[in-house]
Amino acid sequence: MLGVVSRGIRAPIIKQGDEIRSIVVDTVLKAAQENSVTLQDRDVVCITESVVARAQGNYASTAAIAADVRTKTGGGTVGLVFPILSRNRFSMLLKGIAQGVDKVVIQLSYPGDEVGNLLFPIEALLAKGINPHSDHFTEAAFRAH
Repeated sequence: MLGVVSRGIRAPIIKQGDEIRSIVVDTVLKAAQENSVTLQDRDVVCITESVVARAQGNYASTAAIAADVRTKTGGGTVGLVFPILSRNRFSMLLKGIAQGVDKVVIQLSYPGDEVGNLLFPIEALLAKGINPHSDHFTEAAFRAH
């Protein structure tokens, strides 16, 4: 018996004002037909929040992020702990955060981010004589490598 199956389906680019219900239905039915998948009662279709936000025009500008961060933090020094760098929105969030404060300190998970994306290729670390699973070092020692 088959357990949970997850499929990513390529849909058209969603723009503000698009009717996502019909786009999702049409896209899922087309994918099911093209891949000989039978949709069944109790199947679940999920849509990422970014698709819904795009259709709604629900965006936060970097200026809005900056204002919100400044209000909530007082605008001094803030720390970001273990951000997921591979998230496609992270760079824009970081830009907004940086605009709203005097200083940003980022603490990264090592050797990879929270979802396992490596900060550096393991081969590059090993070539420098660094064992990413056991070696610990200060910022100065890290920069010296």
